[in-house]
Amino acid sequence: MLLRLCSKILRAAAPALLALSVLCAPGAHAAEGEYPDDAIGEASGEAMGEAMARHLLNRLGYGPAPGELARVRAMGLRAYVESQLAPPALPAYLDASGGTGAELRAQRLLRAVASPRQLEEVLTAFWLAHFGILEGKGMDVQEIDAIARDAVRPHVFGHYGALRAAVAQHPDMRARRIGGRGERAALRALAAHFVSAPPAALLRSLQGAWQHTGGDLRAVLRSLLTSPAFLAPAQAGSKRKDALRFVVSAVRASGIAVNDAAPLVALLARAGAPVYGRAVPMSADERACFVAQLVQGRLMLAGAAPAAHQQASSAPPLRASVQDPGQAGELARPGPVLMVAPTPSAVAMAAARNRPADPEGLRETLSSAAFLRY
Repeated sequence: MLLRLCSKILRAAAPALLALSVLCAPGAHAAEGEYPDDAIGEASGEAMGEAMARHLLNRLGYGPAPGELARVRAMGLRAYVESQLAPPALPAYLDASGGTGAELRAQRLLRAVASPRQLEEVLTAFWLAHFGILEGKGMDVQEIDAIARDAVRPHVFGHYGALRAAVAQHPDMRARRIGGRGERAALRALAAHFVSAPPAALLRSLQGAWQHTGGDLRAVLRSLLTSPAFLAPAQAGSKRKDALRFVVSAVRASGIAVNDAAPLVALLARAGAPVYGRAVPMSADERACFVAQLVQGRLMLAGAAPAAHQQASSAPPLRASVQDPGQAGELARPGPVLMVAPTPSAVAMAAARNRPADPEGLRETLSSAAFLRY
């Protein structure tokens, strides 16, 4: 009897033991997208490998900007996750509020591209969609942006009850009914947002964290983002990018210091993917056209060059901008340092700012099948 019981236990545990042996085998070779060495490095306190760093940047945010892979690898898994769960202050130029619908959409895209609070941006979009607060569902952009600013962002790392109440009671909700079907559905949706086909063991673990903390989203996210299910090699690249994520991740990869995201708003609208709308795919032709514009510097994301009729003008400088590459892993941001005059040289400078450092290398990266996934 005892022998049969032991045999059953060993058969049930075999899959987990096999996975553990593969991950920990010192001579194991990783297939594409796998990173067993990362797990070993993380356990021993060493820097993680590039594949895991890319996975973290892709899932916790909108993909790596130049220099970020090295920065995150040096930080390590837990330090990077904690830096996103308790993020730095938002730079003033990203903290604008108000404006027309087009301006609010551009502000949202600019934050997605340049904010150091990448996880906050991802979670804000997730909760808006989960609660059914989207363009095309009877709400205008001003209302959606106000709810995101006042009710969602302040609570994405707080308690779920406070988040849901803040959204439900927001003046712009008026008599509208909030979407979502309760705490269990919210937890499952959150897990599925970060983990493809979340296993039952992960859901049980997250449910325990949820109950133990009373729905503390920071604690639940910490458990989720450091779980074996999230870090499993098969998770890397297991999701396909929608139009907004593809565009934002491509701009981040370009390293262009974005001052004006309005061209991206127009591009996404033409693709049928409004900034505050539901996630939709981007066609191959639309992607190819966007990539060509981006690598050739034709989107004018760093600010438009002076018009032809202004180039011979003796008028005062049109605008102030700066070329500040920042430290490794940081996106450059505008500031009132270098005055740009409406001259032919200014046109050339503006064109240079809108082109990536390695256009052909970027084109190859963005056109690859791997870049379509995250």
